[in-house]
Amino acid sequence: MPSIHENPSLTPRKGLWGRFMGVVEGDYIDREACDRAFARMHRRDAIGDKIHLFFGLGGLVCLFGPVTMTEIAILPLVVFFVVRVFNTFPLWIHGFGQPFVLAALALAAYMLVSLGWSPDRTQGLVEMGQLRWLMAMGFFFPLIEHRTKLVYALCIGLAIGQIGQLLDAFDGFGIEAIAKLVENHPGRIAGWWHPVIAGDLLVAAMGLHLPAAMMGRGRTRVVGVAGLAVSAVGVLATGTRGAWAAGLLLCVLGVLVVVLIRRVPLRRVLIVGGVGVLALGVAGFVLRDSIMIRINETRAELREIEQGDYDSYSGRRLMMYREAAEAFGAHPIVGVGAGGFEAWCDQRGQRYGAHAHNSTLHTLATLGLVGLGLWGVILFVAFRNAWRWGREGMANPYALGPMLGLAGLLLASITDCVHINNQSVALMGVLAALCPAYAPAQKTPGTHDIGGSAE
Repeated sequence: MPSIHENPSLTPRKGLWGRFMGVVEGDYIDREACDRAFARMHRRDAIGDKIHLFFGLGGLVCLFGPVTMTEIAILPLVVFFVVRVFNTFPLWIHGFGQPFVLAALALAAYMLVSLGWSPDRTQGLVEMGQLRWLMAMGFFFPLIEHRTKLVYALCIGLAIGQIGQLLDAFDGFGIEAIAKLVENHPGRIAGWWHPVIAGDLLVAAMGLHLPAAMMGRGRTRVVGVAGLAVSAVGVLATGTRGAWAAGLLLCVLGVLVVVLIRRVPLRRVLIVGGVGVLALGVAGFVLRDSIMIRINETRAELREIEQGDYDSYSGRRLMMYREAAEAFGAHPIVGVGAGGFEAWCDQRGQRYGAHAHNSTLHTLATLGLVGLGLWGVILFVAFRNAWRWGREGMANPYALGPMLGLAGLLLASITDCVHINNQSVALMGVLAALCPAYAPAQKTPGTHDIGGSAE
């Protein structure tokens, strides 16, 4: 596999699949021109580089506050990008010309076309608008030489989001204004997030920390283990059953990936697993009442479904899946149109909500096989390049974090539409932004362990 930093023109690819992979991995990007563009930006606007980095790091740290904060967190970064656009030219061409961005634009274009037959164009525009987060790569690209710092800022932002869970757990520490902000779902500790969104985000956070927990050294390993444990406890506290399953599957997948990439001693796997089990055990004891409520609800709902009663959370979700499958069956190629799922259900006398609570089924229902193909290309590009960055950045265990973070979101998408919900698609966008097909090597090489690497 060619390196991200190698010139692919020296080893041209052959065959249809080879050419496709060449596009996915950005063979068309002029490496030398991109490097010159970075050098030009640094030479012309060194102060702007620092301000841009400040806004980028700040945006990631603030991204997972209350939903209003999510909307404005990276707005200063976008504004400053526009302000210095002449100093960054032609770098922004390379940023917005990355394969991931082009794939996202293709999906957006198809969604726009599908509004022509959508029964709810307003909702279709809302869903199409969420793809704006997949453009984040272009705005963060001038900072990609600081990729390690950006990954750390993202981890900090998710950790700050969990402060909301802490405030929720203690009823805002008696402060009424805080209590109103975080106590939105009795019996489920999600802070200022919706419990389902909290589950999506925290499963991804587990993926970010898992490689460092398994492969890190010194303080990096401590931070990774702590981050993994706290995120897992946060998933448990949300009461989101789909996230519980996604988190468990992610841990199994993550361990397999880490072992595949680097031989990790069984002792270390057992130690990390033991810490996780201990943390979850303590949390499970503290949260036993709310957890048992969710377990008993599941049992009762399954019994009702067996008896043909679908008037429950699980039952309605199954009905949504059925409606999405039938919408796809009626319009298999192009779907009912962007935003058309709820209208389709309404026409059939069913009222379930704006999406199907499953990204794949929702895409099939609204955009058909064409849309699913485009969505699949987006995911493939994101995972392929995240894998490449993780493999090449093995000196820093957090380099593999974005790929496993994306894997966490993909697993969460089995029970939620992560590409429509604001904060989950925002996380997907910034995770992908950290893994372009090509960027110059980082400015600060080395192990990047936090505070030292000695075991």
